[in-house]
Amino acid sequence: MGSRVTRQLAAGCGAVVAALVFAAPPALAAPEDIAIDMRDVTVADGHPGVVAGVMLVSAEPVVLDDVVVTYDFSALAGQVEVVAPAGAPCSLVEPTILACDREQVRLGSGPLSGQFDVVVRAVDGAEVGEGPLQVGVRAAGLRPVFTGSWVRVGAAVDLVAGPATELSRRPGETFSLPLRVDVAGATAVEGPRVYFTDAYAFHATRKFSNCVYVEDRLRNCWFDATFPPGAEYTAVLPFALGTDTAAPGTKTVEALWLTAAEAEDYEAFLAGHGYSGGEPGTEGELTLTPELLLRAANQADTVPANNRTSLSVTVTGHNGLDLAASGAAVHGAVGERRPVTVGFRNHGPAAAERPDGEAATVDITIPSGTTATAVSPECAPLTDLGAAGLPGAAAYRCRPGPLVRPDFTVEFAFELRIDRAHPTDGAVRLSDTGDLDATNDQAAITVNRATPALPPAARRGLPITGAPAGTLAGIGALLIVGGACAVALARIGAR
Repeated sequence: MGSRVTRQLAAGCGAVVAALVFAAPPALAAPEDIAIDMRDVTVADGHPGVVAGVMLVSAEPVVLDDVVVTYDFSALAGQVEVVAPAGAPCSLVEPTILACDREQVRLGSGPLSGQFDVVVRAVDGAEVGEGPLQVGVRAAGLRPVFTGSWVRVGAAVDLVAGPATELSRRPGETFSLPLRVDVAGATAVEGPRVYFTDAYAFHATRKFSNCVYVEDRLRNCWFDATFPPGAEYTAVLPFALGTDTAAPGTKTVEALWLTAAEAEDYEAFLAGHGYSGGEPGTEGELTLTPELLLRAANQADTVPANNRTSLSVTVTGHNGLDLAASGAAVHGAVGERRPVTVGFRNHGPAAAERPDGEAATVDITIPSGTTATAVSPECAPLTDLGAAGLPGAAAYRCRPGPLVRPDFTVEFAFELRIDRAHPTDGAVRLSDTGDLDATNDQAAITVNRATPALPPAARRGLPITGAPAGTLAGIGALLIVGGACAVALARIGAR
């Protein structure tokens, strides 16, 4: 059976208020403007491999040509190999150096990952050990940039998540998540951890001391004990469905089990980019029983495809939301530049939440006779959605993020240069909203109108914006979008 890649969101952040910074036009990057990174990896003999790769960050939007990324595993020869996923533009340039290339790469307002992913795996018969994987990036006009990943070969174990759970609740009602993990195979598991997808609708009603929370949303739990094989371990997590959950609908949270070594790799990567992951609770310990006092070495799961389970709640009743577009009105002489802030507001009563995408589709039409000279880093031309922050386009699609709470306003900042004196109009259009009132899903952007139209969402709530950009410190805001953040942990499935 062919291999299957599973991508799992495993941590996130609560609501934040971030300053939105204009994106600079694409330019030839200086060497100090580019940074790269790659997380550490733990694998085991018999492990199908971990999907990982270099992450690139630029101080400003930039286009790189003739990009080559090299993975040098010379120091790991005989223990670990790096191979290309099916169809990837990669090849061995030396027995222990894999090179992946692309003709062009666009770096926008946030870190770029997934473009040069590879599979890191232990060779057959590999023993427990560790060493460095050297990573380099080269591009036309760019001095080579290097980083490294620490790769460990651990003892092989197999954590198996329990079955999925389905139930129904109304907004505000309580429920429990049955947590179960089986230790398969012949090896005990030391200190397993479980990570949860970010589900805004699920509010923890008890916060355990060995679990981490952002506000009242659960992120992960750890268990400081050794669990022998051939047994199952269970616990129960109490939740309430948020009163601002849209209904009817379905909300799902997934749980992903990792060994202590795998979790250490993941958390070290987050910590290196400024994330603590949240705060532990204070209401007692969540336990998996029985607990033994054995010790184990670094470990890696040999069948990661069976590590996750899910809880799906069918939300009953009726609880809708109303997203209202907000436009703008500007005046100026030919040649002058004017700031323009547009977006939308969630009038509630429900939150707009779409964990696997954007809370709404937001399209901005620039008024004819004007030029967008500065663009929000969360907006990209409709003709090139990969070019976030690129000025000069006639229309843009903007990313509000996966969550917009009731009474929050999402704003996108532009700068317009007035090229012609006569009055002209643009527009903000919302779609794919699923809201209660479609009549306020469009608002005007007017230029030099005698009596500008008032935008429907002029009444401001709490503003939220997209990911900060413009400095290398932006890497510390990894994947912050609309007040929620998450980091994708890629796992390759069983073969």
